[in-house]
Parts: sequence; C-alpha cells; structure tokens
Amino acid sequence: MTYCVYTDKETLDPSPEHIFPLSLGGHDDFVIDVDRKFNNDIGSKVDGKLANDFLILFERDKAGAVGHSKKHPTPTVKNAKLTDGTPVQAKFSKDGLLLFDLRAGKHIERSDSRAQQVQCNNIKIDIDIDLMFVAKVALSAGHYAYGIDFVENVQADEFRKIMNLDKQNLPKSSLARVYSRFHVPEQGDDMFHILKMMSEIGNCSSVIIVPSSETFGVAVAVLGKFLGFISVPCNSSNLLNEGDYKYGHCIYIQDDQVKRFSFDYMRLKLLKVLEK
Repeated sequence: MTYCVYTDKETLDPSPEHIFPLSLGGHDDFVIDVDRKFNNDIGSKVDGKLANDFLILFERDKAGAVGHSKKHPTPTVKNAKLTDGTPVQAKFSKDGLLLFDLRAGKHIERSDSRAQQVQCNNIKIDIDIDLMFVAKVALSAGHYAYGIDFVENVQADEFRKIMNLDKQNLPKSSLARVYSRFHVPEQGDDMFHILKMMSEIGNCSSVIIVPSSETFGVAVAVLGKFLGFISVPCNSSNLLNEGDYKYGHCIYIQDDQVKRFSFDYMRLKLLKVLEK
C-alpha cells in the first residue's frame, strides 16, 4: 500500500502526481504517488481551473506551457464588442491583440478605426483557486521534500482544509496564515516581499518551504509569478535543518531541470541580486 498525502490514508490504487502540472511549468521528475481517484478529482477541481485562469493564461502563453494536450494556451474573451457594437472574439496572444469579427467571420485589422477600443465581458477569475492550488502543492512538495517527517510533524490538515475548500460549507476555524496573489502588503510586511522575490527569482515555477520554530510555511510561484503563501503549525525541531535544508528548502523547475537549494543559499543569492 502507498501513503497518499492528499487524503492522509493508505491507497491500493496509487498513481504518479505531477506536483506542478506540465501546463503550469511542471516536470516529469517532480512527482509523488497519490490515490488515483482523488488525484483525478482534485486535478479537475484545482489544477484544471488554475490552468485556465484568465491571468494564468497570459503566463502560459508567454512560456509556451502546453501540458499533455499540446494545445497552445491563449487568453481569449469570446464575448467582446468594438466601439460600434460589433461582436468580436478577442485573443490576447504574446504577439499582440487579435480580433475576430463574429458576424463577418473574418479577422479585423488593428488599423481599423473600430478596433481602437474593445469592451470585454464575462471575464471570470476565481479568487480562491490560487490558495487551493498552493495548499495542494504544500502537501505534495512537503511530502516530496521531507517525507515521513512532514507527515508526523506538520499539521497538514490545515492545508487540506484549504485544498478541499467548499465555499458552501466553509471550515469553522483555521490555524493557517495566508497570503494570496492579490495580497496588498502593509508597511513593514518584509516577509511577504522576501517570499515573493525568492519565489519569482528563477522566472519559473517554484516552491519555497520555510519552517520556523512553530510553523511550516510554503510559498508557490507559477511560471515566474507569485501565487500565494500558506503557513500552518508545525513541530519544526524534528525537521532536517542542514545542508540543502538549512533554514528551509527551495525547489525550482528551471531549464528543464528540478533544482533544489537550501533557503539559506537562496537568501544569500537574493541579497546579492538586491545589492547590484
């Protein structure tokens, strides 16, 4: 039997889980085994929604992150209008804005006077999907990096509450501290700025794991953009804190490799960058 960190149970039907889906900058070497049914369900509920998030689509388009489908992602608004009311489809590709006249069935040149302004309707952004994904990555990457020590010393159920978020039946309480991608830092909020810069420094998908004396924090970036941070209670004195794990552990999916460093190493590297 195989332990599944998502369900906190043993499974008789394990399957490999990409900690980051390929469509979000993942790698075939950055995987763990989890329960197959739960993985399929959570993949649709969380990974699929985030991969098609309107803001994330811009990063996928820029990075060419296509996933298993091999279909190039392009942020698209199907319900848009020009200044004269002409209904169009607007595609925001990395090569520029492309407009398609839905009535005439043809592309509209950018030199067309009607194309100077485009009204886009029905753009939907799920404001919770970022933290649901961060919680999911925190579980899988935490287990990937620390193994059984993660299971025995981190209050991982706090991550599971967020990963399995049911907006109709919100958990009564949570011990987690969170920063979403939309977090507005307050004056002196140095930790947020450090985590954001450290997660984005590689311009790739990354996981920054930061155990403190009583908490286990995880910051996640997708394709070079900070997605969020979650911290939960932990007995970190039992976690490895030397070598590549000194003060924490950092994982970057960069140049088609899974690169792993200590938090201490990346902290010093960030300082050098800021000093330039």
